[in-house]
Amino acid sequence: MLSLLSRVLRHGSVSATEAELREMENAFALVLMGAFTGMPAPPAYISIALLPWLERELGVMMSRSLMHDDRLSEWADLVDL
Repeated sequence: MLSLLSRVLRHGSVSATEAELREMENAFALVLMGAFTGMPAPPAYISIALLPWLERELGVMMSRSLMHDDRLSEWADLVDL
């Protein structure tokens, strides 16, 4: 009984930690790439120095944008909005 409780608690804490890590990575990407969204960005030399840690996140963003199918943007492109 205690081993089952221990496994459940470990699984819950690991899941929460993984979710927190994903959110921290998203915040890190937003801080470095914030200029694209209109947010104040850190100085360029700091962003460039931190860019190697953003490599995986940039790959994820690129793969999502390539696989993303947005019908609304296709229609907007057709009518030149």
